[in-house]
Amino acid sequence: MIDDRPDVTQTVQSPEGRSTRIQVRDWTVEVVAGPDKGKKVTTQDALLRVGSDAASDLVLSDQTVSRRHIELERTSKGIIVRDLGSRNGTFLDGHQVMQALLQPGDKVMLGKTKLAIKQEARATEVEVTGGADAFGALVASSEKMRVVFAQLRGIAREDMNLLLEGETGTGKELAARAVHEHSRRRHGPFKVVDCNLITEEKAERELFGGLRSNGDEAGKGVFEAAQGGTLFLDEVGELPLSLQPKLLRVLESREVPSLDGAPVPVDVRVIASTHRNLEEDVRQGRFRADLYYRLAVARVRLPPLRTRREDIPALAQSLLRGLKSSFELTPQTLALFEGYDWPGNVRELRNVLERGALMQETGNVSWLDFMAQPEHKEEGQQPTTSVAALVTGMPYHEAKDRVVADFERLYFAEVMRVSNFDMKTAEQHTGLSMQSLYRLLKKNGLRLKDLKNAEGLDK
Repeated sequence: MIDDRPDVTQTVQSPEGRSTRIQVRDWTVEVVAGPDKGKKVTTQDALLRVGSDAASDLVLSDQTVSRRHIELERTSKGIIVRDLGSRNGTFLDGHQVMQALLQPGDKVMLGKTKLAIKQEARATEVEVTGGADAFGALVASSEKMRVVFAQLRGIAREDMNLLLEGETGTGKELAARAVHEHSRRRHGPFKVVDCNLITEEKAERELFGGLRSNGDEAGKGVFEAAQGGTLFLDEVGELPLSLQPKLLRVLESREVPSLDGAPVPVDVRVIASTHRNLEEDVRQGRFRADLYYRLAVARVRLPPLRTRREDIPALAQSLLRGLKSSFELTPQTLALFEGYDWPGNVRELRNVLERGALMQETGNVSWLDFMAQPEHKEEGQQPTTSVAALVTGMPYHEAKDRVVADFERLYFAEVMRVSNFDMKTAEQHTGLSMQSLYRLLKKNGLRLKDLKNAEGLDK
């Protein structure tokens, strides 16, 4: 059953900048009926995803469960269940729900699967700073992120490998850099390997270097280039299976081979990141268990932006300072930001602010353009920027995600506007089923209420 106490954490108030002790309790989601009966996940994280997708926190084999079926979010009011546009729906006490606050004893039905959610009585104390906080380039005021910062600061002092988990765009690379900057290795190099882009043919040479004689600088791999510092393996779950035992061997021996047969010692701290559920990948044989445990000596998950909306004002101001922009965030704009789901997380917020700063010169302050328009062109003028200009310099996969996400938000926001926000008309216009239309609107964080409000703000 769910603990019926209203608060899931106990906070001692303190003046700005003073330390605060917070009690964080574990909570468990367990399958009590269905094909996966007995399977469970226990976590202290604020958000837990359930579905058949291997990236879910609780992965189900039930064929009646959608890939991304529900989210369970722990809040100060209790645990909220949120349907993510599933095929067969989410049911509570026999009634289909899109979002609901769970009560003690509630069971959640997904297809043929029944879930029970239990919050543990025992708590872990975490000391955090009071008020707003920062860790490297990461900025937050929410309790969730201040707990994360406390975890990262403690890990930074220890020379252990670290696995950073979280959705795309939550700031995993910034967290890795901050850990490096707060560690004893801060005067050494910080090297990044994007495992999304690494090819099996070139991976071994890029990571470990080619066979060479000692002293041959040209043949060095990234492990040697990071000597004395930190190596960040971004999206390590995408690393080819054939390469994983070689990476494990280097991590265990702390040596890379050379042509003359004398191994070259490497002194490197490894921080890895993933948006995947690597524990499930281990169970399915897609990722080596021994490599996983070698990388995940410490684990920290960065929460998505939609679960910590109170961070948006300070975060947006910090990002604008980094962009060296004088763009003004009005109370109306911030209210709209806080009502948006930010599927691309902090990276998307930065992209929106970057676009807003560029569009500021044209005098265009339309919310629909600001949130979804990749370029702006007034009559008789050349556009001030373009998709190509905005994505130049980004890694390929990030640029592609950015353009596709911009297209979807622009398309559906405009469709709803010309359809006068009528779902039936939009269904006919797009040729999509009503269910698909709802799912894509939700995926892109577009809510009818916010779109209608935005139209009112433009008048």
